[in-house]
Amino acid sequence: MRDTTPQMPGLGPDMELLCLLRPYVRHCGDSHRPAWKLARRRLLDYLLVYIAEGRGRFQVGPCVYDAEPNDLFWIPPDTDHEMEGFPPLMACPYVHFDLIYRPDVAHWDFSIPGGMTDLEELRPLMHPEMPAPRLQTLRGRIRTHTNRRAGDLIREICVEAARGQPYAGLRMSGLILQIVAEVLRGQEGLPTDCTEHIPVLEKAADYISSHCAEPLYMDAVARRFRLSPSYFRELFARHFGSSPRAYLRRARIRLAKHLMVGSTFDQSEIALRTGFSSVHSLSRAFRAEEGIPPSRYRSCGTARTRTEVRKTAYSH
Repeated sequence: MRDTTPQMPGLGPDMELLCLLRPYVRHCGDSHRPAWKLARRRLLDYLLVYIAEGRGRFQVGPCVYDAEPNDLFWIPPDTDHEMEGFPPLMACPYVHFDLIYRPDVAHWDFSIPGGMTDLEELRPLMHPEMPAPRLQTLRGRIRTHTNRRAGDLIREICVEAARGQPYAGLRMSGLILQIVAEVLRGQEGLPTDCTEHIPVLEKAADYISSHCAEPLYMDAVARRFRLSPSYFRELFARHFGSSPRAYLRRARIRLAKHLMVGSTFDQSEIALRTGFSSVHSLSRAFRAEEGIPPSRYRSCGTARTRTEVRKTAYSH
């Protein structure tokens, strides 16, 4: 007899993962580096690296990759890997994290140096193998149309960690879930109902994000990608859920937040470096986006997550 039991709406692969995942962020960073090299090592947790600027060479397992802007590297626990960044500079925001939070063993806080591959003594701290097949296949370089959004989320984690406000850990866990969703969505490919314009729109969004500190006019951006301004706005809003101008404002605010926690620039200098015409324009846009003024956002609390940009002491 055919089973006619009604199916609960919303059940699917994403809900299966939601039942499983309880992310925990341990360490993150987002800075420009001169030429650098990290010898072969293995990790106890996951590492996700986004190549924002510059080039390098990464090896994950037996595979060697040329690392280029907009590449994403997913490195599972206990996986041989080595990394090198080429001169002059490389920007590669990264995050170390657990996908399953285990309060009895999660709160270790140290870095595994290059050259260390024998983790036998640390085996009790090793993240367990994930039972989800979709996550087991993630390894090495990822190149999909969602990489830019995943990279932006990694940078958001770095800012949140540096501020160390109450419930930062909870918010960072949510951001990891968003990253996993973007990575898996990208692995699925473009939606079946996509149009020929979606790859162009993704490139336009990348252009807006990477040039957000410059004077940008959306009509000029549309023409750059061979679309009429009105059609560009319509397609962009349909694909990203916001206008190109709102997308630009969010990119500028994201850059401003990074400078607020990672530099000593005053608000006038931050406004200048993020494409706002004045400190008053920055303040209005920031309040509209974040709900608080920049001066209040900049105050840091007690940090619980190690991050490169934070200059004050940690609580552990």
